[in-house]
Amino acid sequence: MKKALYYIGPSFLGGGAERVIASISEFLVKHDIEVCIVVTKQRRVQYEIPTGVQMVEKYAQEDISPFQQIRVIRSLMKAHPEATFLSFLPHQNLYTLLAKTGLTNRVIVSVRNDPRHDFENSRLLPMLRDCLYKYADVIVFQTEDEAACFPRHVRDKGELIWNPLSQATPSPYFGPREKRVVSVGRLASQKNYPMALLAFAQFHKIHPDYTYEIFGEGFGSASQEEPLKQLVHELGLEQSVVFRGFSSEVNERVRTSAMFVMASRFEGLSNSMLEALSMGVPSICTRCDGGGAESVINDGINGFLVDVNDVEMMSKCMCRIVEEEELAASFSREAAKIRAQIDINVIGEKWLSILWGNNDR
Repeated sequence: MKKALYYIGPSFLGGGAERVIASISEFLVKHDIEVCIVVTKQRRVQYEIPTGVQMVEKYAQEDISPFQQIRVIRSLMKAHPEATFLSFLPHQNLYTLLAKTGLTNRVIVSVRNDPRHDFENSRLLPMLRDCLYKYADVIVFQTEDEAACFPRHVRDKGELIWNPLSQATPSPYFGPREKRVVSVGRLASQKNYPMALLAFAQFHKIHPDYTYEIFGEGFGSASQEEPLKQLVHELGLEQSVVFRGFSSEVNERVRTSAMFVMASRFEGLSNSMLEALSMGVPSICTRCDGGGAESVINDGINGFLVDVNDVEMMSKCMCRIVEEEELAASFSREAAKIRAQIDINVIGEKWLSILWGNNDR
C-alpha cells in the first residue's frame, strides 16, 4: 500500500511552517508518498502547492470550533487508518492528538517556536499540551532550547530536525553588495521591528545612503504595520525605509543586500535567517528565547549575535559590516557553508526516518 501523509493546519498562508511543509511535501512526493495538506480555517493559499500534493480545503471555515476541527481530523484518521498525521502549530497539535484517541494512526507533532509563548493567555493549555504530547509517536524540535522547555516524558520522544532550505533559494552571492539592509518576517510583536528600526536610525546617521527594506505582512488584529509606519515617521525615515509586503522578489533583494537583520523577542529556527545565511548574506540576529539564531550563528564567525533590545550594539554591528569589508566577506563565506546541513535531501531523509520507520518509543 502506498504510504500517505496528512498535514493538518489552520491555513496555508505565508508563514514559516507552511514553507517547511511545502519543501518536505515536494521531497516526499518524489519518493512516491501520497501527501495531503488539510486546512481547517482559511482557504486562501500564498505558497505554491508542489505538483502531486493534494490540497484539501472543503473543511475550512473561519468560525470552525476546536471540537469541529477534532471531529474533522478524527474522521480522516478513521478513513485512512494507515496514514501518518503531522501537525506543526500549537492548537492543531492538541486537536490532532485528541483526535487520535483510540485510533492506530501514527501522529507526529512539531514545535516551531519557543513553547513558553504558545498559549500566553492560558494557564490550562500548556498543562494540557504537556500531558497530550506524550501520546505523540515523535515530537520534532528545531532547537535544543525548545526541547529543554518540556518535561522529561516529552523530551524523550523528541527528534531534532532543522528546517530544509527551499529549492527555490538562489545560490550564494559573494559580489559587491547593494546599500540595502533587509528583514523578512511577519509584522508582529514577536519580530520586534522597533528594535531594528531604532538601530537602523542610528546606523543611518553615519551611513545615510543606505535603505532598509522590510518584507512581510501583518495579519488581523496582531498586525503591527500601522504602529511601525508611525515609528518610521517619527524617526524621519520615510524616504529610507520601505515596507515590501509579501513579495516574489524577496530572495533576490535579500541575496545582494549589505546585511540581513532579525530582532525577534523569541524565535525558533527562522526560515528567513537560514535562507539569508545560505545565500551568503552577512547577518545580525538576536539571542532570544527559542535559541534559533544561537543554533546556527557563531558570533563573530559567520554573523553577529546581539541581546534583545540592545539597539546600540545592533547599530554598531551594522556599522562594522559596512565599514569592515574583510569581516563582511568572511561572514559571507562562512554563512554559506550552512547550505550542506539544510539541503532538502539531508533534511528530507531525516523526516522519512521518523514518518515511517522504527523510531517508535
